[in-house]
Amino acid sequence: MGTRSLTKVIDTWEDKSGKQQRKPITTMYRQFDGYLDGHGLELAEWLSQYTVVNGMRMDETRKVANGMDCLAAQMFAHFKKEAGNIYCMHPDAEDCWEEYLYEISEIDNEIFLTVYEMRYEKGATEIFHGTPEELLTKIELDYA
Repeated sequence: MGTRSLTKVIDTWEDKSGKQQRKPITTMYRQFDGYLDGHGLELAEWLSQYTVVNGMRMDETRKVANGMDCLAAQMFAHFKKEAGNIYCMHPDAEDCWEEYLYEISEIDNEIFLTVYEMRYEKGATEIFHGTPEELLTKIELDYA
């Protein structure tokens, strides 16, 4: 039996009134190894390499995503290696028997991860919010 997880890439912006808006771009379903020191670790290691930009230069040497749409596409290219396990779901997908929910968002070109442990009888509990590097440190401390 697998540890299921959902990973949502979230687009964030301020509307004309200055209010923060959030909309999921895509949802990735993972059938196995969705726990924090499995998928969480892999996701944080991968995300820690990236910078989100708005427009690309020809001489760019960093690993970049040209916005969150680009990051979402690169996420699937990175994680999907064979049939099964990783699935592209509707952006609003939920209640897929997931035990963990990962949300990737961006503020001022910095990537943030929010992780929830899903307990259907009690609801979702936020267990982490911060940068991918901070999640790597948490996992190292908690699972060492």
